[in-house]
Amino acid sequence: MNSKEISNLITQIARIRNVDITYVAETLKMAIIAGLKRRFGPDAEIEVVITPDVSEIRVFIIKTVVMELYDSAVEIEKSEALKINPEAKAGDKQRIEIPLEEIGRSAIRKASDELILKLREAERNKMFDEFNRKRNEIISGTIAKISKDEIAINIGLTEAILSNRDQLKTDHYRQGAPIKALVYRVEKTPIGPRIYLSRTHNDFLKKLLIKEVPEIREGIVEIKGIARAPGFRAKVAVSTNDEKVDPVGACVGYRKSRIQNIIKELSGEKIDIVMFSKDINGFISRALAPAKTKEVFKEGESYFVIVPDEDFSIAIGKKGQNVWLASNLVGIRLEVLKASDYQNRLLINKAKNVTLKDLELSEEEMTKLQDAQVLTAFDILNIPTEQLATASNYEPEKIEELKKVVKERLWTE
Repeated sequence: MNSKEISNLITQIARIRNVDITYVAETLKMAIIAGLKRRFGPDAEIEVVITPDVSEIRVFIIKTVVMELYDSAVEIEKSEALKINPEAKAGDKQRIEIPLEEIGRSAIRKASDELILKLREAERNKMFDEFNRKRNEIISGTIAKISKDEIAINIGLTEAILSNRDQLKTDHYRQGAPIKALVYRVEKTPIGPRIYLSRTHNDFLKKLLIKEVPEIREGIVEIKGIARAPGFRAKVAVSTNDEKVDPVGACVGYRKSRIQNIIKELSGEKIDIVMFSKDINGFISRALAPAKTKEVFKEGESYFVIVPDEDFSIAIGKKGQNVWLASNLVGIRLEVLKASDYQNRLLINKAKNVTLKDLELSEEEMTKLQDAQVLTAFDILNIPTEQLATASNYEPEKIEELKKVVKERLWTE
């Protein structure tokens, strides 16, 4: 293989691989040096000169001029050196050109094969770096293959993976259809980068909001938190320091245009936009929307939310989804109680400290109840009617009436 053939090879590789010809030439140079070191030994000093326009390639081995030869790989006798350079002296470094024909076609081909391997590795590294920079960004692709465990997405020069757990249950996938997803993980492998996509990640919704809402992109509105049941419902807390801007309205858009675009991309996933508040009680109330709240208080590690009886099912949501999302959004364990249940709870707690004397019952009632070991209003309300009627020798109707009177007096107090 002569200099012109090698030059054509370099040009061809650069064009096919779409890389700079200088880089190809430099990589081939290193491959030739590595090949000759294998031939002459690791201590051999090799020099490869390739002109900038890749029109000429020359290869040299540099040896030390000696009077008596011990190692032909690194030394040359003075008598031989004088044939190349009449002024050569012992101890000098002498450049000896190796004809390309002497290197051999197979050696050059092997060097070019090594070059291609290095270029492929460089391409893989370049691709990995490119997609690694795109982590937490949304990319578009087309569905290439649908299997039981994952979907392969064509994203240009490679394919990405959308696993089952990263797919929305409400999505309908078909081969060749366009799709958007978040790049959330990139791994290096021997055959190139493995790119994992997600449509269920919280950041996918966050990036969609950033893209759709200019006020978020400009930093006027800030996303304070996101909670998702992917494909079904999501809650997003937003805030702003600009009193002239309604952060919730900015995200929803005129006639809900902005939020509807996002809902469409998420295959119908409902999105509640709520105003963030540093007041935890107020934030909890907003997070539980669309349910109304009457009271919020802390007890132990949990926050209890009292809602009107008619709003209880709304507050809990389908399969507990609404309260679960609100709890995740706020970052606190929430317990929802009906107003009537909470009132009964307060009533029972109060009844424990109210004696029969405090109830202003008749002497006869006091005596019969005391004989039945009933000492507080709690006992009256807590003991089953039939059991209390038998113990006190009263009719069940009388006991029910007594319970009603006790409740009324407790509430009055």
